[in-house]
Formats: sequence, C-alpha cells, structure tokens
Amino acid sequence: MQRIPVVIPLKEQEECISIFATKNIEIKKHLCSYRIIETNFDKTALTACSETALRDRLLSYLNYENAQLTLVLINEAIINQIVFDVYDLSPEDRRQVETQMGKPVGELPVIAEARDAYLASTTIESETVREFIQKLSITTFDEEKIHSVKDEFATLYQSNNDLDEFCIRHQLNPINVWYWFQESLVLPSGRAAEIALGFLADTCRTVLMEDEDGIIPLAGLPGESGLLDRLEHYYLNHGFTSAQFSQLDELLGRPINEYLEDYFFMNLSDLLNLFRYLPKTPFIWHLSSGPQQGFEAYIIIYKWNRDSLFKLKTRYLGKRVESLEFRQIQLADSKTAQAQNEKEKIRLQLQEIAEFTSKIDELIAEGYDPQLDGGVGKNIAPLQKKGLLRSEVLTAGQLDKYLKADW
Repeated sequence: MQRIPVVIPLKEQEECISIFATKNIEIKKHLCSYRIIETNFDKTALTACSETALRDRLLSYLNYENAQLTLVLINEAIINQIVFDVYDLSPEDRRQVETQMGKPVGELPVIAEARDAYLASTTIESETVREFIQKLSITTFDEEKIHSVKDEFATLYQSNNDLDEFCIRHQLNPINVWYWFQESLVLPSGRAAEIALGFLADTCRTVLMEDEDGIIPLAGLPGESGLLDRLEHYYLNHGFTSAQFSQLDELLGRPINEYLEDYFFMNLSDLLNLFRYLPKTPFIWHLSSGPQQGFEAYIIIYKWNRDSLFKLKTRYLGKRVESLEFRQIQLADSKTAQAQNEKEKIRLQLQEIAEFTSKIDELIAEGYDPQLDGGVGKNIAPLQKKGLLRSEVLTAGQLDKYLKADW
C-alpha cells in the first residue's frame, strides 16, 4: 500500500474534475432519454426532431448526438490534463503514459473549419472548454484521407464502433468526425433501423395500452381494426403525415407490414437482451398460430392475465374463424387457379387455428395464470413451450428453469 502513489489534489483541481465529470453524466443521461430501453426514456429521435423527411430527422438527431458525445470526449481530455497536473508529471512522464495508454482523442489536432463550426453550433456553457477547443493544434488532411473516413460512416454505431472507438481507431479528434459526418449525409442503416424499432415499439406500446384488453390482431376482424391500421391512425392523429408513415419502410429496411409480421418481435427481444446471462425481456409479445398465419396478434405484458386467454378464444379466434369461413363461402363457386390457391390457404389456416385454440385450452386447464410481478421469463415460458410465439425468447436452459419456477 505504501508504494501506491496517492496524491491529494488541490480543492480547485478536485472541483474542476467534479464539474466536468458531472457534466458528462448529465449529457449521457440526456442522450439515454431518447432510447426506449432506458428508465428515463422520454421520446424517440423521430419525435424529438421536426424535419419533414424522417431520414432528415435521424440525421439531425445523430449530428446532435455526435456533438454531445464530442463534448464528453473533450471534457475527458480536460480531466486527463488536470490529473497529470495533480500528479505533477513531467513532460517526459506524460509522453510515457500517453505512449502506453494512448492520447485522449479530445486532445488530438483539429481542422480549423471543423473547430469553428463546432464552437458556432454547439452550446458550450464552460469558458474553460471553449478555450481548450480554441487552443487545440490545427492540422489538415488530404482528400483521400477524408474520403476514406467518410466511407466508414456507414458502419458507425455498430458493436464496438461508437464515436469514441471510431476516433481511437482512426486517431482523429471527434470534432473532425462530427464535422465530416455532417458533410457526408450518410445515415448508418443499422442505427436507423434501431431508432425506427424504438419508435415503432413506443407507438405499439401506447396503442396496446389504450386498447381495452391489450390484444390487437394483425389482420383486422369485424369491429376490431388490425394493428397496422391502428398504428397509421395513431401517427396521423399525432402530427405525422401519410408520406412520413410510408418512410418508415426505408428506415426499417423492409415494408412495415412485413416487418410487423416477421421481424418486430424478434428484433425487440434482441434489443431488450440487456444482460448476457438473463432472459430477454420484451414487453410486447407476438402470438402466432404458425407459418400459415391463421391467427396473429400482439399483446402487452402489462394487461396480460388469465382472462386474456378466454378473450382470445371467444372474441378473437372465434371472429377470425368466422371471417375465414365467410371467405370460403364467397369463393365456393370460383374455379380460377387463384381462387383454388386461396381456398387451400384458408383450409390450412383454419386447421392451424384449431390447433392453436387447443393449445389455449391446454393452458387454461393447466392453470396458467400470468402475473406481472412474475416477470417475462415465468409468464412467457408456457407460451413458448406450446409454440404460441412468433419467435423464441428463452434459451433451452432458461425455458426449463422458468417452467419450474414456483415464485
């Protein structure tokens, strides 16, 4: 213990470190408020910005986020210099530390136009930070270097490639990266899809919570609009246009109806896989009768209970069967190839629904009684075992564990 270099900083130094560290925490908390997985979630990037095109909204938000994260890295560089002063390191000692640990990217040289643009467009309350940025060394880059950096923006924000890692890998000041990213107008598809998923999940949650029983079929039923129609209605009544609703296809990477049918539940589950050794925790579940899509519905865990099983049978499955049987009657006299294909499709769907209904009956007979306090794992395990979900949420080990849970 005696060999550990413990230095008591001056009160002024301690206060400065505390101020910059607190500011960084505030920035990170604020950025978390745009992510649906965070406890302080407030609104998504698509609702926070006001540009006409959704693509432009995302670019506007990412430019803002990059500016804020750049400020975090600048503050960290300032803290780093204060710590060097606390330990009274000589220039040679500092060089040795930076050689071994790497120089903070916030201290790296900047191009003059990027520095000036950043100072002009970013709210920086601390005069110390402004002076630090103004005193950064000025450098230039050839067009080939700039072009190569911009070419990699498409992969920005992917795993292990956030702004900090990107700057470290390229040894660039984040101010330069912020500036070039704005110029490039590149929208990383992975990040765009993640933000669009959060936007869609937030809306689905709202619509499901507003629904009487928290069950919404994907295909509309008599007296019950389908999910896609409800989503569009919600957006149009909350300041979005039909054109903007259609633009979600581009951000999601496929038509929204296809996304809701085949990808939403799986992607939401993956997004909410927050802890490596714990189960995924989707709060919206996709019930499915199988590949023929005889019956598909979204439910929300906050309204899911034993009574929901009875409502599924009487209100939803019953109406779906009636709708399909009525369509059978309409097609009875038609001999076209298209009609024959549709008849066969309906036959398979009705068969699938009958099997699905039988599994619901089994759950009721087995005493399935979901309770919100039981958590996702325990409540969803019986559904996954019966094959009632569009995609699996639990691993084999987790499924076995939660089927045996007695809390």
